[in-house]
Amino acid sequence: MRVNLSMSMSTTKYFLPLAIVSLGLSACDKATESPPPAPAPVTTTAPTAMPVKVAKPQEPAVATEMGDFGSDEPLPRTDMPARGVLLFKMSDGKYVNMDHWEEYNWQFKSKRWGHYQVRITYKLTHSTLGVQFKLGETRLRKTIGASGAPRNTILGEVFISEAGPQVFSLYTPATGTTAGFAIEEIALIPSNEGEPVVQQAADGSITLLAKDATTWAENMRYEAKPEKNCLGFWTEPDDFAEWEFQVTKPGRYQVLVSHGCGNGNGGSEVAVRVSEQTVKFKVEDTGGFQNWKEAMVGEIEIKAAGTQRLVIDPETKAKSAVLDVQKVVLKPVS
Repeated sequence: MRVNLSMSMSTTKYFLPLAIVSLGLSACDKATESPPPAPAPVTTTAPTAMPVKVAKPQEPAVATEMGDFGSDEPLPRTDMPARGVLLFKMSDGKYVNMDHWEEYNWQFKSKRWGHYQVRITYKLTHSTLGVQFKLGETRLRKTIGASGAPRNTILGEVFISEAGPQVFSLYTPATGTTAGFAIEEIALIPSNEGEPVVQQAADGSITLLAKDATTWAENMRYEAKPEKNCLGFWTEPDDFAEWEFQVTKPGRYQVLVSHGCGNGNGGSEVAVRVSEQTVKFKVEDTGGFQNWKEAMVGEIEIKAAGTQRLVIDPETKAKSAVLDVQKVVLKPVS
């Protein structure tokens, strides 16, 4: 379940909490309500049943928070970047109290398309409460638990298919004046369109495709057209891409970046980072943004098996755009 807009978004590159799950709609001591419809911006008619759109599954973390013993809520990432994350307060939206449900609506303008995880931060004095999030035809349902302090939970993933005006809504069953439910914040967090964690090949190589990258970006995005299939619109040097991959064979690797650059846009400096190691290269004009050339950037050493992250992070922008990236390959060094 998987969106970029111009509400309150951070320009800092790192740090936000996170988690992942699906949803369901239920109410304590109440009859089950029919799921709500797409809002106008503000809906005043009763919800109608709609099928749930199934989104790409995400890899759950193995461990769970000690405070939620027995929960399937994955551990949040403590070093999650903030670039491109879209934040909405309750004051940014509008609340509507209906006879059989309660409705919260937000409007915004998206700068780019893409997949986003939906995270809600809330407080709830009831033991449980069913919530439903809707953006376009995608519905995310989940039963949330009580918490006296602000608590984060991931509802699922949504996809914004194009830039421009957007509307999303959150619904709960009607709970009266003693509900004790308060929305602190809703966040749309950049995600990817491919594999959450890339696996190492039998020959030891690791291929990181553009669709597998998380685009921590306000403008840069994955372009899925067959003739592109790349990370493009890299006009903001603060935008960066990140891949997560699993290493089974530690060792030294040659870093190869398949990229394109044209129209006199060469000359930008780009860093490739893995753990504490950084290698850099200067972007060449390849004769076109989809005219791919493989740059031999340098060597890194991965000393232990396990999960690693690789980041492509422009340091300077020479002209109107930095580059397009088709893939990154880590090739074992004999």
